[in-house]
Amino acid sequence: LVTVQCAGITSDATTSAAYEKVSKAVATGNQAEAAKITAEEVDILVQRGHHQIVKELVELSHKGSDEDSQRTATKVRQAIQAAKNRLDDLTRALDRNYGKAVEVSPAAQWAQNSTHIFVTIKFAQRWNAPGALEVENETVEISDCCFNFTAFGEHSFIVRRYHLSWHLHAAVLGKASSWHFAAAGRMAVTFVKADAKRWPSLVQGSAPKNLGVWRDMQEKWSSEMDTLEKGTKKAAKKEKKADDEDDEDPAELEADHISRCKSTTYRGSAVAELCGDALTHLMSRPVKGRKWLVQFYHSEGKGDTAAMRSILPIWKRLADVYPSSVPGGRVAVLDCAHNQEFCTDEEMATGKGLPKIEYFTAESLNEGVANTYTGSIPASLEDFIEFGTPQATKEPGEKKKKKKSKKKEL
Repeated sequence: LVTVQCAGITSDATTSAAYEKVSKAVATGNQAEAAKITAEEVDILVQRGHHQIVKELVELSHKGSDEDSQRTATKVRQAIQAAKNRLDDLTRALDRNYGKAVEVSPAAQWAQNSTHIFVTIKFAQRWNAPGALEVENETVEISDCCFNFTAFGEHSFIVRRYHLSWHLHAAVLGKASSWHFAAAGRMAVTFVKADAKRWPSLVQGSAPKNLGVWRDMQEKWSSEMDTLEKGTKKAAKKEKKADDEDDEDPAELEADHISRCKSTTYRGSAVAELCGDALTHLMSRPVKGRKWLVQFYHSEGKGDTAAMRSILPIWKRLADVYPSSVPGGRVAVLDCAHNQEFCTDEEMATGKGLPKIEYFTAESLNEGVANTYTGSIPASLEDFIEFGTPQATKEPGEKKKKKKSKKKEL
């Protein structure tokens, strides 16, 4: 009786043919015939339980060349692995929930420095427990507030759906943040903080029990975080003194507020780089006798970029000589790219009116009045000094105008 191959079961005739071929090669010790035995024939014999004859085939291959021995070993290993896979499938079938994904909230650890949050995720319920070595069909979403992750993996013959949904403690820059799969069934995520400060926790509300501190990474950044903490305390101390500012020297307060502004294009020069906080302070508590020459420009390409580049060395030099030429005089810049609230008129907002130079005194600033320079740019130091000299004769086309807003716009 000859059975046919059905549903992956090999026919008796095919098995007999494979068995006879191997037996003949083993009995005669024919290395050439043994080398002709295919991987499919070895798989058939292993599948039907003819392990002894396969063992004898392996022993015969050991008597030949290393190449023949390796070739036979590869065929046998493949057959053994296929048999293991069939048995594993049979074991999984014993579970009535086989094929249904089990929900798992994976364990995670986190650390931070002043600008980033570092997270490592393990595809297991607990950090010290085994888990899936790899996952598939992953979905990762990082927004400015939240992190969502879903993927499917298998461990202990059970399909698992790994899922995390975190509302982060503070805002991050979602588009700048990143993630990647790491070795040994893990995933790494790096969040870019929107503000440089210490986070007391990774997520809002109660933290999951399997969310811990990434101690090795945190120790790496401990000195930087200590520095940030000292800086934060120093800033808080300055804020606490705000109520006593009326008793302090206005010039010192002016310098203090300007020092808090970020220095960029004019770093290292005597040019005061203004920002919203400093400008608001100058409006509320101007230094008596102060006279300002302020250049409005745009650091991100708007406006006449050639004029901005050409005026840069002149403006730095002007900052050195203007105070000695005009008592109380100071030279400053304001970057409209980062201080748009002070560049709200139509020309400045679109960049067409940049660079723009204005002159004002302590009194006119408090009233929201400034003189606008309408001469050619670049101009000489003498032209700018003359423009910034009190009671100076107006240049052709020089305008004195009152700003639309009361104090927020120069």
